[in-house]
Amino acid sequence: MQSKNQSPRCGRFGKRQILPLAVWCLFTPCAAIGQAGQSAPDKIADQIARVKSGDFPLVTIEEIAEAHAVQAIPILKEQFALSQDASAKAKLASALVRLGDKDDAYWNYLVAQATTAVQSDAPPPTAFDVNGKAIPGQLSPEFIAWSRAHSLPPESAAQDVVFGLPVKVAMLAETGDPRGVPLLRQALRSSNYLVAVMAAKGLALIQDKDSIPLIIEACRKAPPDEAMAIADSLIYFDDAQAQTAADRYLPKQYAEAMREARAQGMTPFHR
Repeated sequence: MQSKNQSPRCGRFGKRQILPLAVWCLFTPCAAIGQAGQSAPDKIADQIARVKSGDFPLVTIEEIAEAHAVQAIPILKEQFALSQDASAKAKLASALVRLGDKDDAYWNYLVAQATTAVQSDAPPPTAFDVNGKAIPGQLSPEFIAWSRAHSLPPESAAQDVVFGLPVKVAMLAETGDPRGVPLLRQALRSSNYLVAVMAAKGLALIQDKDSIPLIIEACRKAPPDEAMAIADSLIYFDDAQAQTAADRYLPKQYAEAMREARAQGMTPFHR
């Protein structure tokens, strides 16, 4: 099966303020706009047919899950069994959980994938200056040493840490399934801040208020830009402690825009 990536339609904020949104759009394509004049049922029928053909972009699976098109479950299960692509397989499993399929095989697959990310001992690949700011294009000495110790090319290893591992957590987190709370709490402690970002978003989607202090602690330990990305999730809790912490870590204009977007229906994963 061939899985294609599409450019996401994301955001209306400034370059620095878009960080949390842009991070998510790198991993899961935002829902695309339907064709002009096409009704929602017709569009979903077309998307299901495309998945059945075996040639579809991951955004197609997202649109099916977003539409709660349970009629697609048999097709998604068939493609999960056929797929040899890890990203597509994870997205299919995530969609099946979101659609309410009761086969634990899909949830267990997501848990196994996320666990590998949570248990990774890779240090952050990004080098930071004395002020905690990321140095563009420079790998940290600790990461270079780690990759060489594991006989991995530093550049390709960095790609996996920055993109591959967070995706594994994101696919579980986006289900909003409360069974994921213990693992997502572990992910908050990851030295990979993008793993922590996805965990925080998942806990916000679940509305696990007991995790608010853990999210705030993750913000406290992270460098400034990384803390901002993690703190994005706090906007989605109706909780004074969460909102106060969000104002501490997020630029005022960004926090106000995110609260407005949430009021209009935006979720922690910016759907």
